[in-house]
Amino acid sequence: MRARGNLFAALRRTAFALAFMLPAVAAFAGEQPKVYTLDQLIAVAIERSPELQAAGQQVDSALYDLAQANAGKWAQFDATVVAAPVPDADRPTVTVSATPNADGTLRGVIDENSGQESLGPFGRLDFTLSQPIFTFGKISYRQEAARHGVAAKQAALDQKRGELIEKVKTLYYGMLVAQQGENAANDVNSFVEDTRKKINTLMELKAQNVDPNDVHRLETYAAGVESFKTKASSGARMARMALQRTVGLPPGEDFKLDRGELPKDAETLPSSQEFIDKALHSRPELEQLKEGLEAKRNLVEAAKADLYPSIFLALIGSFAYAPGRDSFDNDYITDDYNHSTFGAFVGAKWHFDFGIEQARVKKARAEYLELKHTKQYAEQNIPLEVMKCYEDAVEAQGSYQAYAKGAKEGRRWLVSAFSNFDLGVGPARDIFEALDQYGKNQGEYLRALYNYHVAMAKLSRAAGEYRKAGPPRSSEESFPKSVDSEAPAREIP
Repeated sequence: MRARGNLFAALRRTAFALAFMLPAVAAFAGEQPKVYTLDQLIAVAIERSPELQAAGQQVDSALYDLAQANAGKWAQFDATVVAAPVPDADRPTVTVSATPNADGTLRGVIDENSGQESLGPFGRLDFTLSQPIFTFGKISYRQEAARHGVAAKQAALDQKRGELIEKVKTLYYGMLVAQQGENAANDVNSFVEDTRKKINTLMELKAQNVDPNDVHRLETYAAGVESFKTKASSGARMARMALQRTVGLPPGEDFKLDRGELPKDAETLPSSQEFIDKALHSRPELEQLKEGLEAKRNLVEAAKADLYPSIFLALIGSFAYAPGRDSFDNDYITDDYNHSTFGAFVGAKWHFDFGIEQARVKKARAEYLELKHTKQYAEQNIPLEVMKCYEDAVEAQGSYQAYAKGAKEGRRWLVSAFSNFDLGVGPARDIFEALDQYGKNQGEYLRALYNYHVAMAKLSRAAGEYRKAGPPRSSEESFPKSVDSEAPAREIP
């Protein structure tokens, strides 16, 4: 009885253990690869992209430049503190001769400090607190230049974001077309297998519409199909890895896309002029040049302002103390070791040189003109870029629609040729020709459809459509601040 009781107890414990383990086993067995849509992949890529994070640090750098420029309007404090041992000394005694000199003056002699050969401590503090009052624009022009510099860096950040979105789209469509290529190869391969069976059957029946050479022709074609299938599989793996790395997904994460084939819905494209107008209004490159141009213009004015003086209010003080030396108070003689002075002043600082400042002005003006011409060049060429992307999209759209029709008719031809061969009324040569044309049409159709989606991604980026939701986000909104960073808030004051 005791043995039976122990057996029942062991069974109960096992049952309880299985009850706890089953949910975990079921969860493990039911774990599926994570499915990503195109928008989700773009969002993850923007969040994790090291290239965008580097561009965000450039925005931080520009913000620190702005912080420096803004701080230029406040008072600045300079202080110097020194300490050293100095010889101790008593107040000097002057012995004056009672007999005047020939010119009527009296001769005096300073008595030496006898017995003072020891060293004592000495400390001195000199400071200046200066507040700019009027600088002829030295500060304000640099503040404006820094503000526009921040805006330019934010536009550059948004440009990187657009390039990343285009890259993710291209890789997304690349992975889809690679998967479809594998499926197309499998589809053609199934026709090859069916043809092989039919040829062997008809050969055994000694049918008149089959020739022994048909077997060799079929095997030759099958080798080409197998080679294409291998390349498609390799391309699919490469496309998957490229997308995974670009988006920033962990290497071990299993994922799949939300769809199994490229979208077939063709957009009705508006006129090319609409895309050109969007680009001239939204492209971050133009905004970056515009803001950079304003920054350079303000730097030119700042360089001109450097030719004029700066008016300031200053508080100047000096304190010194040496306890081993007697203090010597005299309005005409300064005691460097024991004194206390303090005063407020209005002053002007003016730097003169023989051509240095003038050269700086000319250099700043040259940089301004260089950027101005760059902006003009961009305004001339961006419409050409948009027009090329537009024409590529139109061409790819027409091409894929034509190949779609050809692929459909090619499949009908293949089915018809296969049926005729199966009935003994058509030669195997018709199947080979239909197979060859069907495979080519399928390949060209997929290539054209992929080119269409890539062309649309390029056109969207070239027109700046990814910015249509509003102004570019600051890098602070795009990237979480690390624990050890002390980046300022990324806003343009």
